[in-house]
Amino acid sequence: MYRQLKWASHICVGNENYHFCIRYVSSIANSLFNWNSRITCFFKKGDVEEARKLFDEMPQKNVVTWNCMISGYVRNGMLECAQQMFDTMSSRNVISWTALLSGYAKNGNLEVARRMFDGMDDKNVVCWNSMISGYVNNGRIEEGRVLFDEMRIKNDVSWAIMIEGYFQYGDVSEAERLFGEAPVESVSLCNVMLAGYAEMGRTEDSYKLFMRMDARDVASWTSMITCFLRAKEVEKARSLFGDMPDKDVVAWTAMIKGYCENNNMEEARKLFAAMPQKDIIAWNSMLSGYLQNGRLQDALHLFHRMPWRNTVSWNSMLWGFIQQDDIISAQELFEQMPRKDVTSWNTIISGYQNEEALVLYVRMLQNNYRPDQTTFSNVVSLCGVLALYGWGRALHACVTKSGFDNDTMIMSAFMSMYSRCGFINEASSLFRKMKRPDTVAWNAMIVAQACHGSAKEALDLFPCMIQAGYEPDHVTFLGVLTACAHSGLVGEGWNHFISMEKRWSLIPKAEHYNCMVDLLGRSGMLAEAFELVKQIPLDLPAHAQETLLSCCRVHENFDLSDLVVEKLRSLQPSNIGTWVLISNMYSARGMWKDAARVRALLKNYDLKKELAFSWIEINGCISQFVSNDRCNPRAVDIYKALGSLSALIEDSATLVYRGCYSNFGSSEEINVP
Repeated sequence: MYRQLKWASHICVGNENYHFCIRYVSSIANSLFNWNSRITCFFKKGDVEEARKLFDEMPQKNVVTWNCMISGYVRNGMLECAQQMFDTMSSRNVISWTALLSGYAKNGNLEVARRMFDGMDDKNVVCWNSMISGYVNNGRIEEGRVLFDEMRIKNDVSWAIMIEGYFQYGDVSEAERLFGEAPVESVSLCNVMLAGYAEMGRTEDSYKLFMRMDARDVASWTSMITCFLRAKEVEKARSLFGDMPDKDVVAWTAMIKGYCENNNMEEARKLFAAMPQKDIIAWNSMLSGYLQNGRLQDALHLFHRMPWRNTVSWNSMLWGFIQQDDIISAQELFEQMPRKDVTSWNTIISGYQNEEALVLYVRMLQNNYRPDQTTFSNVVSLCGVLALYGWGRALHACVTKSGFDNDTMIMSAFMSMYSRCGFINEASSLFRKMKRPDTVAWNAMIVAQACHGSAKEALDLFPCMIQAGYEPDHVTFLGVLTACAHSGLVGEGWNHFISMEKRWSLIPKAEHYNCMVDLLGRSGMLAEAFELVKQIPLDLPAHAQETLLSCCRVHENFDLSDLVVEKLRSLQPSNIGTWVLISNMYSARGMWKDAARVRALLKNYDLKKELAFSWIEINGCISQFVSNDRCNPRAVDIYKALGSLSALIEDSATLVYRGCYSNFGSSEEINVP
């Protein structure tokens, strides 16, 4: 291109060639603009291959072209390709450096980003903002603040990044102090404060700032309306919406979403119908509102009425079907989608809790979609549930290669996966390597240690988590109570259970009551367990009652078991598991007629217990087994091997009971004839 422009300048010496020269140079510029626009368009659609193909076919390229490629690769998470493109450039400008730096910063690779930043000769305010934003969004706000203070020239975006950062970390006073130091209380900065107050639930502070603003734009009004809606003050929000001088589609949509989130679908529907102009976001908000309120048929009707649909519309319906456990309809809708994105794949994968999710994951890769944080978290978690260690190890390698090995959410999922597969040491090693474990990571490690019977390790982690500045949540206490139950620590368990509501303002859920009943039942404190059961709110599942019944059976407290049986009958009359538990209780007491009566009742009402099954992973393939299963293609070999094992067991014919303190003494060998 340079040669062509040089030639153009050469022929433009004479006046007679002037207009020709202008037209020629203009045509080259227009052509480049069109090529660059098409490249950007392909990247926005996620069609990386087409963008690269177009780049390779271009007859001329300028620095903008190269920058489009770098930005496109960064947008699609392909930092290696972006780096290669950057290294290949013959000449770079500040936009080239900033685009790549921003990619590393957003991906959490702050060391590389900082090296690039320090190596830049010409830094503009956008470059500074990108580096600061990288620190703030990756949990290193102190380093971001140091860089912010070093800036000689700041714009509103610089101030906004830091103020938003302090709100994200819950430091409202520092956000307010920084806002006060800003040279001008611009409308945009005031809007950042309004949004921050809304996130923190500081409605009064938000309204005071709103009222003292000299000028307000549509975003100011919308932020204040959103703040009222999040505080459940719907009438105030509606009144402010009515006073709003100029309403745009964003304001209308915010009000509609507020009604949806506050379970007032009738008002949301009326407002939607009165909306003068509707964009795709408004349609999608109404669609999501129906789905969030469990009104699948209304959502489906609206979906078919929509004048146009985008991928978000299809993804919303997909999520709606999965929420209703209608995986067949979800799969059909997924196959009909004209265009899928990573969210589409993540949603359908989340709908399966078996190996079908892994099949979909492989399909996703084959169709050239790049897994993101949600993809890896879902698939790794599933590997943990199914105890697929081989798959989990392979995924760990993929995550490392993709640059997500510093992502706390994904690493927490790996910790749970390794723990569930029996590799607690690998889980602990991952936790120790984490630079800044968040609440999810702490929870994963506490639960892992608790489930492996390492009560001391689990309970030692609890105060460390609090000292690190993280408040425990329901999952934390589930792990702590499980650890206490497995070790019989009744006193410590009670203290933690009581502190949930008293110190941490957490209302115990069904699983927490279940842990406490299990702890008391294991310790033989059945009367205390029964008193606790009577305190459980009626709207919670009856898991604790079932646990207590099992404990009564173990300790042969049949008088108490009768009371628990009556309570279970009233709470869960159609729960098959409850009736099987009751039947087993009758059998344990020798009440064969009662046991037979319960089983006959189950048969009359055609209630069948779901078959339990086991599985094994061999070379990445999963084989499932149920009792008396003959469907496996290698069933003959399996039963032959099982027969050999049974024979070996019968030949040994000896059971050794160690530590059995009964009339046999401290340790006895009991020969089984």
